[in-house]
This record gives sequence, C-alpha cells and structure tokens, in this order.
Amino acid sequence: MEQTQPQAEQPPLLAVSVLILAFNRDAHLRGCLQALERSSDRQRLQIIVLDPGSQNSVTSLQPDFPDVTILRMPRNFGATKALNIGLRTAKADVVFFLDPAVIVEPDTIWRLLAGLEAHREAAAVCPLRLDEQRSPLPQVRQLPNRELLVRTWRSGEEIPAEIPAPKPEEQELVSEYPGRRALMIRLNFLRGMNYFDEHYGEWGADLELAFQIRHAGKKVLILRDVCVTDRGADQVQNLSAADRALLAADRASGVARFLERRAGFFAGLWFRLSAVLSTLVAVLSFQQPAVSWRLFLHLLSGTKIDGSQ
Repeated sequence: MEQTQPQAEQPPLLAVSVLILAFNRDAHLRGCLQALERSSDRQRLQIIVLDPGSQNSVTSLQPDFPDVTILRMPRNFGATKALNIGLRTAKADVVFFLDPAVIVEPDTIWRLLAGLEAHREAAAVCPLRLDEQRSPLPQVRQLPNRELLVRTWRSGEEIPAEIPAPKPEEQELVSEYPGRRALMIRLNFLRGMNYFDEHYGEWGADLELAFQIRHAGKKVLILRDVCVTDRGADQVQNLSAADRALLAADRASGVARFLERRAGFFAGLWFRLSAVLSTLVAVLSFQQPAVSWRLFLHLLSGTKIDGSQ
C-alpha cells in the first residue's frame, strides 16, 4: 500500500506589513516593538524597521526581536527614500505606517484592517491617538494652502491640527492630512502613485500622499473606537545649528516641490526665491547667524536630506 507523504506546513498568509521609520529613535522603539509582538495573530504580521543610518544602530535590538526585519541603511537618505525601500520589501497587501512612539493594543491592527475593508470609500484609516493620560491628541488636519505652507515654513511650526470633536454618534471622522504616525493603507494605492516621489527628502511625502488620496476621490478615516497611545516625539537635546539649518532647507525643498506639482512650476520657483530672500534678510540682520548663514547656502544649492550631506 502506497503511503502518502505528509504535506509541508504552509506559512501563514501575511495580512499587514508594519513599517517603522526609526532614525535616531532608539528611546521609543523597544516599547513599540514589544507592543507589536503582543498583537493577536502575530504570525500574520510582517514587521519592518527602517534605520537610515542612526547614530545608535537599532540592529542591537535584533536578538530580542528575531522575527522583526531590520533594514539598516548606510546613511540617512531621508524619510521618503527609506519608506520606498520599506514598501518594496513589504509582502502584504496592506501597509501600516507606525511611529516608534506609538503603542498599539493586541487587537489594534486587526480592528483597523476590518475598518479599512468595511469602508471602500476610504484609501486609509487611522486609530484615535491618545496621550499617556488617555486624552485625545490633535490629529484632524486639512490640506494646507500655499499661504499656510509658506507661513509655517518661515515660523518653523507644524501644520496645525485639531483635537477630534467628541461626537459619539459618529465613529468615523475624516482627516485630509493625517500624517503617518499611525496610518493603514492599501499597498495597491501606493503602487498606483508609483510609491513616494523621491524629489522629497525628509519632509513632504506624507503631504503628497494626502493630496493623492483626495485627488482620487478617496478619504482617510479616523476610527474613534480604535485607540493607541502616542508618547510623543523623542526629545532632541542640543540640536546643532547645522542640523537645524539642514532640516529647514529640506522642508523648504519639500514645500517647493509640492507647490511645483500642485500649483505649477512658477509657484514653486516663487517660494524658493522668497525663501532665499527672507533668509538673506535674516543673515544681514544677524538673526540666528549660525543657522541663517548655513540655511542660506543650502537654499541656494537646493539641498535636501538625501544621504549626500
């Protein structure tokens, strides 16, 4: 009698690829990964940590998280290129962008996935982000117009956001510009826009994504009944004048690129010229001279964070 050979056990079908960009974010990353490891049905998650040349390599965490893929890059290519590398490594049909400061619950990812599947009009969904005192954080933002982009670049402020209004009868809330601290989206949508435009360096890719979602007639929904804890950004101590100038120049490059694509070439050119002139005024009036002079040179050369610095 012929004996049948036992079939090899098939690996579980991956449902979600989690992408965590962790440039110099060691302080929060361990807690983020520990929370993800407690996720129910963990074997259906692909967890990818993107480390674009951190000063303290996150690869030291690998022994504690053997099932996490850590992609260590030789230098800081900027968030946009790093995310594209992660997206091309993703094997699931759905991607969950996650900031290292965000702590998920064991059922967070699956409840978000159920919400994404239930709302076909949504290109992406987000959880309600709470601080460590369990109070809602500002996360409802509109797509900024040109005036707001220029004003916030000059002031160095973030695009303003509102705290979700308490409306228990409405479990979903639309946010035009959600960012990517905790954002779940279908990979096909990102492939359809040919991933992120690498003319953006560190700043601007999530703004472009928000525009593309609106342009496609889709929405980003905040699911009020799915909550995560956001411990906030790592405190950066003694950021050097050179780093501040580089970050400001990269943001200027991102604003200019977005305006070029969405308002025309001359809108982007006008912003670049106005940024150079306003920075020159700061140089001549000795306003933060260590930063202003470096920023002026960066703006003249069109510098962005792309690994060439």
